[in-house]
Amino acid sequence: MKLIFLISIIAISNTVFASDNIECLFTKFHLANHANTTMNGYAKVNQSLSIVKLKTAPETLKLDGSKRATNSSYWVKLIKNNFDATTTSFVGDFADILTIEHELGENGKGLNGWYSASLVSSNVSTTTTNIGKCLIKNT
Repeated sequence: MKLIFLISIIAISNTVFASDNIECLFTKFHLANHANTTMNGYAKVNQSLSIVKLKTAPETLKLDGSKRATNSSYWVKLIKNNFDATTTSFVGDFADILTIEHELGENGKGLNGWYSASLVSSNVSTTTTNIGKCLIKNT
């Protein structure tokens, strides 16, 4: 019970202060098949993701699966802005991890502009990674 309470407080504290709008375009896809390594490899994709106030935009969720980068609807920011880092990550409710790469400490000033990004999804047999760029607008 204490663990659930602690997780809830962390999630709420990150949700209240997150006002970034994130627009991502992923152009490269990598599959790591842990059960059958002959299926590992890269492919070109054209998938997008739009997050507004830690919710996936309805326009993203309406996209065909070949164009939609995620099925996650809600996101939680995993690092506080007052901690100097070179990446900022968000986890979606379908266990996707969106990682934004930036200069050390830039997260403390507020991200604003284009950044390299990855979106990772995993299960026991496979790990998939979408690679691309995200535009972050700090509102």
